[in-house]
Amino acid sequence: MAAYFDDKDLKDFPKMGEHAPEHWKRFMAYYGNAFQEGLLTRREKLLLGFAVSQVEQCPYCIDSYTQQCMEAGLTMDHLAEALHCAASLRAGITLAHGLVSRNISHKLGM
Repeated sequence: MAAYFDDKDLKDFPKMGEHAPEHWKRFMAYYGNAFQEGLLTRREKLLLGFAVSQVEQCPYCIDSYTQQCMEAGLTMDHLAEALHCAASLRAGITLAHGLVSRNISHKLGM
């Protein structure tokens, strides 16, 4: 079976706006503005993008943000640290959701 995600597809991402150009235009403006320097530097925002792409498990985003981080002078050591932050937060979130089961168990008196 061929790979479901093809890294060659990433270059076609801008074509996603062909069928709804106004929505695409607004998305790109929002996205572009969100990654402008502000209180956070561009590098910090790229690391956030990298971490979110890992947690959301989007191969296209992982590819794109890894490249952008490297181009911004970040190293694999930076990415590994961000990855472990994201992974530990994801694990904590999973454990916190266990509180729902715990509360149900207490309601049922078990």
